[in-house]
Amino acid sequence: MKSNILLFGTMVCSLLMVGCSSSGPAPVSVKGTVKTKKGQPCDNALVVLHPTAKDRLNDPKPVATTDAEGKFVLTTFAVDDGALPGDYSVTVVWPGKSGPESKFSLSGEGAAGGADQLKGKYGNPSQPLLKATVPAQGGADLMLEVEP
Repeated sequence: MKSNILLFGTMVCSLLMVGCSSSGPAPVSVKGTVKTKKGQPCDNALVVLHPTAKDRLNDPKPVATTDAEGKFVLTTFAVDDGALPGDYSVTVVWPGKSGPESKFSLSGEGAAGGADQLKGKYGNPSQPLLKATVPAQGGADLMLEVEP
């Protein structure tokens, strides 16, 4: 009787673990840099990758904010976890400075930046000027070049 209960418990635990496993691919590491065509880093720019495959249009969108050198690491589900492999259109919004402590914030907290220095040119995912492919093995280093 005890062995039947133990066997039953083991089967239930196994089924629960299978049911809790993630379905689909996991994000892979993706980093990159955003600079102007003249080589100026786009600091505090918002980078968003929009899946282009029709069956992935409602997937979470990997996002990042660039540092002072224009460098970024994408986040999809957890901080700096990367992006799901596939093809993307890329949008970039580069807020101007509106004060000494201005910085872009995904949460809306803190100081807001000024108008988009790229004038909305790179902000439309349905007419992208930038595209990217995230390989299944990860390790992508995206070099995004914009023109204000």
